[in-house]
Order: sequence, then structure tokens, then C-alpha cells
Amino acid sequence: MMKLLVVDDSELIRSRLVGLLQDIPGLAEIDTAGTLSETLRSVEKKHPSVAILDLHLPDGNALQIIPALKQLAPGMQIVMLTNDASEFNRTKCMQAGVDWFFDKSTEFEKVLILVQLQAAVV
Repeated sequence: MMKLLVVDDSELIRSRLVGLLQDIPGLAEIDTAGTLSETLRSVEKKHPSVAILDLHLPDGNALQIIPALKQLAPGMQIVMLTNDASEFNRTKCMQAGVDWFFDKSTEFEKVLILVQLQAAVV
């Protein structure tokens, strides 16, 4: 069973994602976080299989914690879901170890499909 972490500074986005994802077969647990520090604590405690991250959070840029997340939960896959989907940010995120990069305003549904596929595999 897959564990998922949803990280976004918007409570509305977190709630929307949880609502859309909670009934996916194979998904055991969904945790949420709104800051970098909450994200690190959650990953350390819960070891999710997949984390969906927003790039810009109130206490910093998610890029700065990607290596720490990968170290805390080896094998965890990271999905960057952001409104700041420039080619520059895409490249930086992929170089940092992000597995997928999606534009929040145009590729939201792709994240749902990806989670369904990942939950079916785990």
C-alpha cells in the first residue's frame, strides 16, 4: 500500500488534492504539509512512497530540501506541482532529483493519473 504526502502552502489545494486522491485503490495514507519544516518532519516520521510538492512555500523554496527528502526516504518519488513552471525551474528541479514536474494550472490531472499508476504498482 502506498503512502502519499501532499505539500502546498494553500489549504485549498491540499484539500482538493486529498479529496481527489483519497479513494484511489492501493493508497493507504495521505499526509499533508504546508511548509518545508512540516515536510521534513512528515517524511522523517512517515516515509511516504510519493511526495507531491509545491515549489514555493512560506519558509523557502522546496528545491533546497530535495536532497534531504531523498536521504530521509530512499526510493521516495517526488512530484513537483507548481504554478512557476518555467523551463529554468523544470531543469533545476530535475537536476535536484525530482522525478516528475507538472504545471499546476495546466497539468493538474496528470498528477492524479500518475498517483493512480503508482498506487497500482506498489
